Order: sequence, then structure tokens, then C-alpha cells
Amino acid sequence: MWLALILLVGGLFVVAALRAVGDGGGDDPAPVAATTAAEPTGRITFPEGLRREEMAQLVADELGGSRERYLELTGPGARGRRLAGADRDRSLEGFLFPATYDLFPDTTADQIVDQQLQAYRDRTDGIDFSYARSRNLTRYDVLIIASLVEREVRVPAERPLVAAVIYNRLRADMRLDIDATVQYALGEWKAELTQSDLEIDSPYNTRRYTGLPPGPICNPGSASIAAAARPARVGYLYYVARNDGTGRHYFGRTAAEHDANIARAAANGGG
Repeated sequence: MWLALILLVGGLFVVAALRAVGDGGGDDPAPVAATTAAEPTGRITFPEGLRREEMAQLVADELGGSRERYLELTGPGARGRRLAGADRDRSLEGFLFPATYDLFPDTTADQIVDQQLQAYRDRTDGIDFSYARSRNLTRYDVLIIASLVEREVRVPAERPLVAAVIYNRLRADMRLDIDATVQYALGEWKAELTQSDLEIDSPYNTRRYTGLPPGPICNPGSASIAAAARPARVGYLYYVARNDGTGRHYFGRTAAEHDANIARAAANGGG
């Protein structure tokens, strides 16, 4: 996926091809050097699952004083509203595609954001959203679900399973009870949440409110978006981390199964 960027070099316009390489999911080709009039001076990599504030810091680390500009560009506005298909301004959270991007001497935060949005369009162009539509979910809903999956899953094979749990709980009008949404509401990815954390009064707190949070909680990769668009056809309503060092979860269909899985996780060292 090539993005054309017009650079002003020595008073002359030259075309520099920029490549966004990979989304970190292991399914993409290795970086390929761009053939340009000006050679890249470096690369910036955005891993999956970062919120836009974390991406802003990576941009600042590479480009200097660009953090505030990146936050300004990606904050609530008309562009986010259009992308989300919403009736009010939205941030670009979720649309800032995680990948590796070439940097050139004149690269700006504006150009990086434009590349991320183009990469999002390119990487989601082939995803089939028809199943989600049949469940009355919009593409923005899918992006929100994908962001939850991205933060919850460590083992790729579990992405469609966790997505299925979310679909099933939405259909059953159950709270999602996803800790990552609480962490987003708090503004930090805390390893341990306190009871007061779980009670934070935020529409992003899915331990208090039913339904999806109002927006994505991070910027997911294409694998999580694909899983959110077409989850596994299973009846799971619950999952809990196994706490056995594998990064996997136990899944259950009933509260009784879930209680048994919690006991299994505790026996593995989950406390």
C-alpha cells in the first residue's frame, strides 16, 4: 500500500512514495525499502492496541515537538464524525492504523495522521461486514468491538472467540464487564484495578453500563477488526484469563461454567 506524498525539496516538487508496512499481526510482508527521490531517514512503528495519546508520544519521540499537534489532529472533530458516521464530533481513536511508516526529513505529524487513516481504509477495504450488519451493528460498532478484542486478547486464535462473547452479551442485554474499558476511562492501562476504579462513572465503564462504549478504546489491527466483523459461531457468554502463563482464556456458556473456570484460574495462580 503506497501513499503518494508531494515533498518540497530544494525549491522543486518531487514525489516520494511512502509505505505503511505491516500491522504487527504477523500476516504482513517484511518491510520493503521505498524507492524515492529522498531516502527515508527512519521509521516509526505503532503497535496494535495503543490509544492516541500513546501514539502521540511515539510521534514526539521521533519528530520532536509534535505531540500536541498529533493530539490536536486526532481529537474530536468533523473528520472523526464523518469516519464514524456519527451525529457529533468524534476523535480519530480506532482509525489510526497501527503499522510501520517511513519517515523523511520533512515528515510532519499531519502527514503521519493522513497515512494512518489511508492505511485504515486500505486494510479494511477487503473485510466483509455483512454479518455485523445482519446483527444491526455499524462499521463503527465493529471498530469499537475490535478495540476491545485488541486489548483483551494475547493469543490470536482467541480473537473470534472473545468477539463472539461480546456479540452474545450484547444480544442478551448483559453488561460486557470488560476491564480494558475501565482502564480507558481511567486514562491508563493499570495492571490491577481497585473497587473504586471499577465504579468510575464513565460511559466507557462497561462494568456499570450495558452496551458498547461510545467509541474505540484503542487502535486495533486488521486481524482484530476482521474477528469483530465475523466472530466465531459459539455460545460463550463468559471468559476469564487462565493465569497459567499462556495468555489464553477459559470460556464458558453459563454462570456455573464461568464460576468453575474462575476456580481453575485461581488454582493456576490467579489468586
